[in-house]
Amino acid sequence: MFPGYAIEDVQKTIKRFVVGDFFSEGQESGIVITEAPEKTGFDYGVNLVGFARQLGMQPQELASETVRDLTSKKLVYVEQASDMGPFLNIKLDMTEFGRKVMGQILNMGKDYGKENEGKGRKVVIDMSSPNIAKRMTYGHLRSTIIGDAIANLYKSQGYEVIRDNHIGDWGTQFGKLIVAIKRWGDEDHLSKVEDPIGELQELYVKFHNEDKKQVDMLREKMKEKVEKEGIDSEPELKQAIEDVSQELMKRKHIGREELNMETVLEDALDRVVVSDLEKEGREWFRKLERGDKDTRRIWKTCIDLSMKEFDGIYKILGVDFEKALGESFYEPMLAGIIDEVRKSKVGKISEGALVVDLKKEGLGVAIIQKSDGASVYMTRDLAGARYRKEKLGAYKVIYVVGDDQKLYFRQLFSILGRLGHNIEGDWSHVYFGMVRLPEGKMSTREGRVILLRDVIDEGFKRAGEILDTKNKELSRDRKKRDKVVRQVAVGALKWNDLSQDAKKGFVFDWNKALKLEGYSAPYVQYTAVRANSILKLAGVDIDRLRKTAKFSEKTLSEPCKRALIRILAEYPKVLKTAIESNNPTKIATYVYEAAKRFNAFYTLTPVLGAGDKNLVDSRLMMVASASQVISNALGILGIEVPDEM
Repeated sequence: MFPGYAIEDVQKTIKRFVVGDFFSEGQESGIVITEAPEKTGFDYGVNLVGFARQLGMQPQELASETVRDLTSKKLVYVEQASDMGPFLNIKLDMTEFGRKVMGQILNMGKDYGKENEGKGRKVVIDMSSPNIAKRMTYGHLRSTIIGDAIANLYKSQGYEVIRDNHIGDWGTQFGKLIVAIKRWGDEDHLSKVEDPIGELQELYVKFHNEDKKQVDMLREKMKEKVEKEGIDSEPELKQAIEDVSQELMKRKHIGREELNMETVLEDALDRVVVSDLEKEGREWFRKLERGDKDTRRIWKTCIDLSMKEFDGIYKILGVDFEKALGESFYEPMLAGIIDEVRKSKVGKISEGALVVDLKKEGLGVAIIQKSDGASVYMTRDLAGARYRKEKLGAYKVIYVVGDDQKLYFRQLFSILGRLGHNIEGDWSHVYFGMVRLPEGKMSTREGRVILLRDVIDEGFKRAGEILDTKNKELSRDRKKRDKVVRQVAVGALKWNDLSQDAKKGFVFDWNKALKLEGYSAPYVQYTAVRANSILKLAGVDIDRLRKTAKFSEKTLSEPCKRALIRILAEYPKVLKTAIESNNPTKIATYVYEAAKRFNAFYTLTPVLGAGDKNLVDSRLMMVASASQVISNALGILGIEVPDEM
């Protein structure tokens, strides 16, 4: 069990005092305490407008009355109180408060900020999820690093975390890939080339290009036939036109005469025109599902080649997984899921397919099994959900997946609920906006992507160039240089995602993705390096500081020092706020502000040149505490602090 933190003691004391005997314990939660503006000379302010309204009092009257009471009593850590309009302003006894904060940070070290809220309960983070035989794109970076930061956050709060890399290694796309390998590829060649994943992806793109040619040709032939012989010559298309018409009229509440028949025809053609390549791909996937040895061998080769590529990228990013249960892992469980849905009142047969009708919830219709007997993503995710709940004992499951899947996960959670699997409130979809290119959305099948490996390589190049210019001595040591280049480049990449609202998509920009200055990871990393260099130069013994160093009032009276202590004290509270919303961006915002305040302190305050031993010790404690908190916060984000920069 971790101790109560100084910031909690202060805020609880203030809240309880303000509330007094007016309300029972717990009702003070409506009172929000924030930092007071620096010009006031106070540390914290409480806006009493809402509370005064509940009491039927004027806010200024309540503020004045509270100040009188506070002044007559000695509260722990509170030095002075003042009213300013509807605000109650509090000035802390910063010597006492600072001593408590620094003591906790230096005593707890890497554990500072940790809690035991989770009490060992299991949280599964479904993250990264690249597809076999496809290169990882910049879009995969988002799921990987957001998921990793959320995992670190939960771990810090006492949960047992299972990062599960839900590899895309199953589905009809593998039937298509096998067709491409058989027609245009060479299995033996794949295992010998330098970039096998690149070749597999090119084969995948070629399949779709050839498929599109076939489909376009078949559509034109069907249109010509209908034009010459009438719609009755293509009964399947005729039925599809009627189905599309009925759906559009119902959805848009319009009459048949208002339909755009050209659009109806194109939609109907989408439903009925299937190329020979597509049919062949579906057949190969059926063979894969049935366990055909030749098919499984090709599939396994694709997996092995892909995982070697993926693991190399994860090593660079510093991301590990407790599990890597691909979609194929759940294959033996699919029959049970299909049987469960089929026998329940939840599923029904529609045009030969097993579906769940969720239209009353505004979620459309979810397919569980295709009419040809093939499984779909939903089948496998239902199996995965059951496995995580029943076998892994998951208390929570967090799916870190793009915002284009919001409807899908609402369907998944709804179906699980209907089937009686109690997940309400414990499972969530943490979504992020999609990355676009200037010419549009990324698309693997169209060959329009930003490859993650290219972004990493470019980051290494830029970080290396800056390091070679600014620290020539470090650059001469190749081993050290390579380590720092990786730490800085990867830090910049992670910061680009984790420091902004993940829910918002953006257009990819090389300069923003690899930003090395200003609001960036390198700025924060360098702050920690600077603090550590001061400690190293002073030959600091943390144990001695912890046991014998004392604060002096002079050291803690200046605004830049008070501001630094306040923000270091806030760290445990920031972690709690971040976990409540599964939002690591709050950590990035916090640690950047902490770095700014440390740099202001460092600029305005001599540390080793302070003269008086007590002053030197006090300031070294602040330096050591700042370094520890910044390092802890960056650690949650998965960003390393270099030994030197």
